[in-house]
Amino acid sequence: MKAVVLAVDLGAESGRVMAAEIGDGINLREMSRFINKPIKKEGHLRWDMESLWRGILEGFTVAAAQYGDLIKSISFDTWAVDFALINNEGELIEEPVCYRDPRTEGLVDSIETEFGKDTIWKHTGIRNLPFNTVFQLLALKKSAPEKLKQAESILMIPDFLAWKLCGVASNEWTNASSTALASPSGQGWDLDLIKKIGLGDLAIFDKALTKSGIELGTVSADIAEITGLKRDVKVLTCASHDTASAAALTPAGAGQVFISSGTWSLMGMISEQPLLSKEAKEANLSNELAWDGRSRPLKNIMGLWVLQNCRRTWNEEGGADWSYPELVDVARSAADVDLVLDVDDAAFFEQHSKENPYADRVVKWFADRGVQIPADEGNISLAVIKGLAHAYANTLKEIEKVSGQKAQAVTILGGGGRNELLVEMTAQLCDCPVRVGAHEATALGNAVIQAFALDLIKREDIAKL
Repeated sequence: MKAVVLAVDLGAESGRVMAAEIGDGINLREMSRFINKPIKKEGHLRWDMESLWRGILEGFTVAAAQYGDLIKSISFDTWAVDFALINNEGELIEEPVCYRDPRTEGLVDSIETEFGKDTIWKHTGIRNLPFNTVFQLLALKKSAPEKLKQAESILMIPDFLAWKLCGVASNEWTNASSTALASPSGQGWDLDLIKKIGLGDLAIFDKALTKSGIELGTVSADIAEITGLKRDVKVLTCASHDTASAAALTPAGAGQVFISSGTWSLMGMISEQPLLSKEAKEANLSNELAWDGRSRPLKNIMGLWVLQNCRRTWNEEGGADWSYPELVDVARSAADVDLVLDVDDAAFFEQHSKENPYADRVVKWFADRGVQIPADEGNISLAVIKGLAHAYANTLKEIEKVSGQKAQAVTILGGGGRNELLVEMTAQLCDCPVRVGAHEATALGNAVIQAFALDLIKREDIAKL
């Protein structure tokens, strides 16, 4: 073992600290795992950052005791679009709001009416989605403009965590590219757009963007004392948007399509240039950055969120104890129907509630279209998995058409690769080979970028893992 790097990987359902042992290969070992569940506070759905930070520090403590001087660096990746605002005294202005909070309702329509439907796309190559950072900031300007005026820095969630660890504020470019406020080339914030939509007087856009694999600083004295980490452990940027870290493992070559399959499914490709045509916009693609500065055109698909919340309905409210493999087993024996569930329907975006459980939403979706499905775990699970596989196949056709490239293979990265039925259905529907990549793709990609930055592996080795 040459060295160890720590990859902190937060998803919308859980977070973990993973130790990556760098030797002849890379072995991941879990140091801590903890629930990530937003809470209602001060009128908004917010991330419980104190709880997440405790889970992270617990993982650091376990890793420090196990690996000691072998630990060379730490990096953070999380979901995109959400952020923290820091004032000039280094204080958090308010706890970060979750992208599923309804504060942006109606803003897409009003901005498109005022500035045109194509304005944000033409500047950033990002699809207009109500949870995008640009709309969250405009919502905050409308409801609490004084908070924006107080802010000196905007830190996406992984940038915020790195700041808490080492005290250095930065904007890593893969996550910044998801905000719909940055140039698709990675050159920086699009100040012309920012000024045009009324955010141009904010100090938060004064900083340049930071590339992936850059050293920000070292672990602070306070955190070293709490956890036992050495003070010289480096805090690095990885591809801090979790999808970008996972997509770093996409096989090299033309026609390689990835699906980062988790709570969300992000399906796309690595491209030398962003895809900015009218056809790309109509296909609802977004052009985010890859870790190395190339483009990462992709489409947001609802992902495993619907199945996760159906399972939550059955387990939390129904008193059952379904595992995902068990749900796959009962789905295999369920009766199929001709109608394909639209997993991207707006009915499946809002947070789960006891008053409107997800399993009931699926049954209602079919009933509203004249199809009755049994309200049991097998039939609902089958409908969701089948709907997701069809969404993958349809998106593949769109990507091929827009890019002009015939897909050579689709690689499913992340937890969705463990769902054997989803993989089988995707392979049946896609007109190309479908392979399963690393289940822990995000944490592995995070670690690989750190190892490359530390000269522990070579560039050509990254996409081989």
